[in-house]
Amino acid sequence: MTALVIGARGFLGTALCRELVRQGVPLKGTVFRGHSNLTDGPFPIHRVDLAKTSHKVFCRLLEDVDTVYHLAWSSIPQTATADPLSDLRNNVVGLVKLLEAVRKRPDIRLVFASSGGAVYGPARYLPIDEEHPTSPVSAYGASKLAAENYLAFYAAQYEVNSVSLRISNAYGTGQNIAKGLGAVTAFTYAAIEGRPITIYGDGSILRDYVWVDDVVRALIAAGARRDVAGPINVGSGVGSTLVSIIDELERHLRVRPNVIMREARRFDVPASQLDIRRAADGLGWKPEVDLRSGIDFLCGYFQSLLPLRAAQ
Repeated sequence: MTALVIGARGFLGTALCRELVRQGVPLKGTVFRGHSNLTDGPFPIHRVDLAKTSHKVFCRLLEDVDTVYHLAWSSIPQTATADPLSDLRNNVVGLVKLLEAVRKRPDIRLVFASSGGAVYGPARYLPIDEEHPTSPVSAYGASKLAAENYLAFYAAQYEVNSVSLRISNAYGTGQNIAKGLGAVTAFTYAAIEGRPITIYGDGSILRDYVWVDDVVRALIAAGARRDVAGPINVGSGVGSTLVSIIDELERHLRVRPNVIMREARRFDVPASQLDIRRAADGLGWKPEVDLRSGIDFLCGYFQSLLPLRAAQ
């Protein structure tokens, strides 16, 4: 049977597809209809707009599929806050349209990439487990939580077999830092290029940073364990401040990166660190790459690209 990756050319989608291909899993993927200059490569690519695609198209996409990984999300916290209606229309409506097709296929397992920070809102305690109240303070978190609730509704009403993974701040190679996500990747890239790093607030914001390949292993484990329900936190289980990222970069580069401090943003919660015991118990999963090792790898990766960029 075949896996369908929705958002196959995004950060997580690209890494997931690469690993599924490596494992020999039959695969097909979707990208947003506006993408251009894309070829199928080792698996077929379908260009769709989730919010506008017809029910028939969704049903055709699901033919011969037994696992769906829903990773596509058109917004980030900044853009969702600026245009909540568009966020709702493009993302939540698109998911519900997909669920309408999935509910006719009880053999399908659907894995949804939710947010391990935005859905919880301000932490009442750390680390945050899955029983923590959900009080999002951003439109992004509200829409991710709405998607989770629709998954729960379709599970109760139509027995759709789904699981939501509440993923913390993923980082790693292949991340599009121009989108405004990925502090670790963006800071490292700027430091290697000798450009200033912008921090919003005083640098004490605490986040749980998880390496992309660790997230991929969790996604695949969640797809395989059809008897495990969510939500399930996926993170490193360790909290790190923005300043600690700068400290790690200084350790590796032997020079302090130039940092510009900006006013704090209202949608940034002060602290987020996940309790990942449910992932260990239910999926047999735990992260393998700590933040220091991840930053060291990223530094080496970006440094290896410098001669190529200079030659262009």
